Amino acid sequence: MLAVVEDVRAEWARRGEFTAQTLDKCGEQLTRFAGRLHAQGVTEVSQITSAHCRGFIEAATTAGPAPELTTRHSRRSALRMLFRTLRDVGYPVGDPTLDLELPPRTSKTARPLTDVEVALCRASSRMGETGADSLHRAVCWALGEATAVSSEVSGVRLGDVDDHRSPRWVRLPGTRRHDPRLGELTDWGSVIIARQVELLRQRKATPATPLAYRGQGLPGEYHAQAASCTAIGSVLTLAGLAAEPDVRPASVRNWAGRRLYEGGMPIELVARRMGARSLDSAAADIALIWRTAL
Repeated sequence: MLAVVEDVRAEWARRGEFTAQTLDKCGEQLTRFAGRLHAQGVTEVSQITSAHCRGFIEAATTAGPAPELTTRHSRRSALRMLFRTLRDVGYPVGDPTLDLELPPRTSKTARPLTDVEVALCRASSRMGETGADSLHRAVCWALGEATAVSSEVSGVRLGDVDDHRSPRWVRLPGTRRHDPRLGELTDWGSVIIARQVELLRQRKATPATPLAYRGQGLPGEYHAQAASCTAIGSVLTLAGLAAEPDVRPASVRNWAGRRLYEGGMPIELVARRMGARSLDSAAADIALIWRTAL
């Protein structure tokens, strides 16, 4: 099993979707999981059951008899990414973690996702899509990673992308609650948007052509917003996260804001990058508790 884990870690490193810190953390969790499986006599991936996964998720830590809820969520996400990657590289496995429910991490309605959850969603964003719509969900997700809310996703047009070959910035139109602004694409998002731009240009699209929306009605209106929200929600469903009470389509946007803050950006600049009109709303979105009781 350790050899399988090493193969998975190498695949993660090759894809470049994890930060070095997240890669190390997930890798350590999988190594411990493999060690437990070896002690239990499990030698093949096909032998892993939900009971093995549950035992690892609930295993005691050095800090106490029971792991913190955050630790349990982190372990489950790492296992889900493990099984997703195994399927991607050709192992005939399912996902024994799908029925393992955990309490919500927070009381928020749309907590920021974790880095591992985002990587899992990226891998899930293109499942089952073919033909002209092969990038639809991935494009919606990429714009969410650039802080777009669902109604903005449908309003982004081809002409809003800054560089068609290697895009980094996309103009977000704003909403009644959010200011217009530039959204920064992630490295993964840049690749996805570049592919979509290439496809649209092959179809003789104009700068006014919506980047992601293909439905009826005007981009930015109710039906268009619902379509974008559905696309992002379907990614969460495919990643096994939709049943989490504190995970919503806005969770990816909130992850983006949290990522900026944890990268050293002051909250007032994070608020501007998210289009927020108050520091309190931006702090709430990224789950930043900046006021504590005296």
